Amino acid sequence: MKKSHSSELPIALVGVMIFSGLISFLTGCSREKADIRIMAAASLSDVFLEISEAFEAETGLSTSLYTAGSATLATQITEGAEANVIALANEQTMNRIVDSGHVETEFQIQIFASNHLALVTPLQNPGSITSFSDIRGKKLAVCSQVVPCGALSYAFAEQEDIRLDPVSMEPNVRSVRTKVELGEVDAGLIYISDVTSKMKVIDIPELKDLKTMYPIAVLRPAELTAKKFMDFVLSQSGQAILNNHGFGKSYEN
Repeated sequence: MKKSHSSELPIALVGVMIFSGLISFLTGCSREKADIRIMAAASLSDVFLEISEAFEAETGLSTSLYTAGSATLATQITEGAEANVIALANEQTMNRIVDSGHVETEFQIQIFASNHLALVTPLQNPGSITSFSDIRGKKLAVCSQVVPCGALSYAFAEQEDIRLDPVSMEPNVRSVRTKVELGEVDAGLIYISDVTSKMKVIDIPELKDLKTMYPIAVLRPAELTAKKFMDFVLSQSGQAILNNHGFGKSYEN
């Protein structure tokens, strides 16, 4: 299986690799073309890598995985990026791709997981944050409102009647997580599935009630191999991997 980037390499080299990998992925001109090209939301990076590896082991088919913010992926698909499967972090963004006519209508879009936000701080909690209201006046990082994690963050803030005033608005949830892990902000709003041992979770039960649902679809032109991958994600094996990474079940409300 091919993955498009590595966090262990120097930043400049990573930039070149991401750009090169993206161009190869979007144009479909890689030397060894994968059987199934998958585009997935940034929050699915780790879990879809594991799912893809399990799928390859079971089927013998090869996959390539490219991840980015859901809004970025939707734009790339509508502008002609070539992929077989698309998995996003909310249904609203998937609707953009549906409206563009790129989703294969022969296969129904499926909800395969759910997620919710968590308020996290660096391990030492430098801002002494113990509640959601404590974010006032603190250095906060959130996702941009155009991506699902950002839309969910602002929806929750509105629900709690608290104005978000972030010092950093990031293109995807992984960027917010990095800001927190590096101690560049006092707190961040990320998905519970993105929490790591390098941060502290502030217990806010209400955050668990506002969920985002993850849809997956086969893109045109339809490939039966793409449907096989979607079915694997929905299978007991795929769902177990998602659960192990902190994602909720697809039927949760």
